[in-house]
Amino acid sequence: MVVYGQNGSGKSSFVDAFEYALRNGKIGHLAHEYSGKHQEKAIINTHRPKSAKAEVRIQFENGAELRAEIGANGALVLSGAGGVAIKTWDYARTVLRQDEVAHFIQDTKGNKYSVMLPLLGLGRMEVTAQNLRQLSRSIEEQSKLQEIERIVSDGEVRRKDRFGGATDEEICETIETLHKRYVASSTNDPSTQCLELESALDAKIAQYSGDQRRHLALRAAAEVGLKTCVDHVRSTNSKLAAAVEPLIAEKLGVLQSARAYSAKLGKEGSVNCPACGRPVATKAFLAHVDSERKKLQESVTIFQDWKTALGRLCDAVKSLRSSLARPEVKEWRDDPSNAQLLKNLAWLNGFDADGIRVSCTEEELKAIEDKLLPLVDAAGLVSKTAPAEVTQLSVDKQLGDAAKTLLKARERAPALARLRDLVAFVKSVEEGVREEIRAGSQTMVGEISEDIEKMWSIFHPGEGIESVHLYIPEDTDKAIDIALKFYGVEQDSPRLTLSEGYRNSLGLCIFLAMAKSGASEDQPLFLDDVVVSLDRNHRGMIVELLEKEFSDRQVIIFTHDREWYTELRQQLDEKKWIFRALLPYSSPEVGIRWSKKTSTFGDARAQLDERPDSAGNDARKIMDVELALIAERLHVAVPYMRGDKNDRRMAHDFLGKLIADGKKCFQKRSGKDYVSNPDAIEALDRADRLMISTANRASHSFDVVGPESAKLIDNCERALESFKCSSCGRNVWFADAEGSEWVQCQCGELRWRYGKA
Repeated sequence: MVVYGQNGSGKSSFVDAFEYALRNGKIGHLAHEYSGKHQEKAIINTHRPKSAKAEVRIQFENGAELRAEIGANGALVLSGAGGVAIKTWDYARTVLRQDEVAHFIQDTKGNKYSVMLPLLGLGRMEVTAQNLRQLSRSIEEQSKLQEIERIVSDGEVRRKDRFGGATDEEICETIETLHKRYVASSTNDPSTQCLELESALDAKIAQYSGDQRRHLALRAAAEVGLKTCVDHVRSTNSKLAAAVEPLIAEKLGVLQSARAYSAKLGKEGSVNCPACGRPVATKAFLAHVDSERKKLQESVTIFQDWKTALGRLCDAVKSLRSSLARPEVKEWRDDPSNAQLLKNLAWLNGFDADGIRVSCTEEELKAIEDKLLPLVDAAGLVSKTAPAEVTQLSVDKQLGDAAKTLLKARERAPALARLRDLVAFVKSVEEGVREEIRAGSQTMVGEISEDIEKMWSIFHPGEGIESVHLYIPEDTDKAIDIALKFYGVEQDSPRLTLSEGYRNSLGLCIFLAMAKSGASEDQPLFLDDVVVSLDRNHRGMIVELLEKEFSDRQVIIFTHDREWYTELRQQLDEKKWIFRALLPYSSPEVGIRWSKKTSTFGDARAQLDERPDSAGNDARKIMDVELALIAERLHVAVPYMRGDKNDRRMAHDFLGKLIADGKKCFQKRSGKDYVSNPDAIEALDRADRLMISTANRASHSFDVVGPESAKLIDNCERALESFKCSSCGRNVWFADAEGSEWVQCQCGELRWRYGKA
């Protein structure tokens, strides 16, 4: 079916109605801040009587009817048959609007991927992959995986620093010895021993004198291990730069894609590795990819080491600042005789220790060494004079704290291992799903691309733009784009070389290819003003495309282009196509109206009251187009004219020839015989005379009144209707009769003889 109507006549309302039922009460282009919660302000007629319903009705081939009633608040109520079937149809495979034609071409490759994946039948798998990714993140966040990793890592570091290579049994013996030394009670549990030891040591420190507590605080400052932390950061810095984390993540993603890609390679030749860039024989490519992946995993381990080293350095700086900020150290801290000490303390207090956790440059490490190591050395020098009891207690406290941290880490280690295994498992499942998506999308994209290229060749035969196809970029996981060959040059995107009109025709090809690949034969196609930017030649190709590829589908075309509508009426098979015209919109009380005629003279009549000259001029334009096509269908021979004058003949040129030939060629049936058709010749002659008089004045002056233009329109319409049979409703060229010499309507009431005038 082809529906014609001026802009604003209500064509898109039919598509809106279908979308409303198809998408469960939603119309995409009407979804905005002013349309209401349920789009009730945008959908329902503003002048609907209170007693009238607002509803959509869709009748199916089997007689079932789906009713979608729209409540006053926009709420949808579906009833009737067919509701289940229609909900299985993909909107993107069913409806194509004017603003959607080029949008896909201009969109990003990531958004193209989001649009295409559901149409490829892989939408649910993508949702599964997204859910798995979110699940792994939720596991990490809710289990506080990073915090547990830090605790376990810190425990291992403290173990090495304080206990060296001691075994677990030897460490437990050390804790038990300390516990007996400071705690009166008896327990065999190492964790309880650590807690009781900590309480006992704190109580003993509280009984110390100010001098003793100062020595203890300075001893703690001297034992922070700042030098070791700086050396560790410097060592890991040399192995892995601070900015390498995103690079590793990116390369790992590339290699994951490369594994799937390697399965499609032949056994001969070579390919450039996407991670290292070196050419590798295709036979060895998969092994090479695994090797590169292992190297990157080692880099990830080094990176984690680097992050741990930064965390230790941060903790050491904070511990130093905390120890030197204690009240009992005030006298040493404020000693005016050591100006450099005061400067270093001021630098320590102003230093952003938390910033070290992110990164730490060589300049910052040098500053820490220059400013803070002298403080550590000074604290160590003073604390050497501490009483033996205080020195011993400091050592014992550090051993107890280290043991407590180690035991805490040991308790968390099994949970950490389980969490790591769980996260790794979820990520491996996600990767498996993504590999399935990649493999499936590659297959589907290849099949659809064949249809796209075939349809493009119909649209643009013999042109230098070829090999139009969808492809999945190798460097990106979730992306789809369009490539083509432009006069022999490969192009990664049509946006590089194609004009707006060509991009629109490409968008139409992609939509039709998708509609063909995944929709059932009973699923209709709605094309809403999709040829706005196409020229006449390329619009004509749509007919061939629809007849070749969609002869078994229901297709509904809406257009405001009067000339194209006229061409479609002439070119499309009347046995299979219906043509309807909408009258121009007048008011919401009147609403959308069908014209009683299939012609477009309703547009001209709409201007009779205010612009009778424009009404007459429109009638002339309609006749120029209609008669040119009729003369072509009836093989009317017109005189040869030089240059483009052949294509610029007007209605009078064709009417004169049709009248002359029609006296012998145009016949109607009378009983068993055929006789001439004087009524048709008279209608053509009357229209021709009015074209010369009224239409000429309408086109070249304003000296035309409403009744004159109305008479012109009526007679022009009558002249065109003379070619249509009043019995069967078909045009005189509907079918061949008696070989190729005659054409006739369906019932044979009218006939025309080719080229025998």
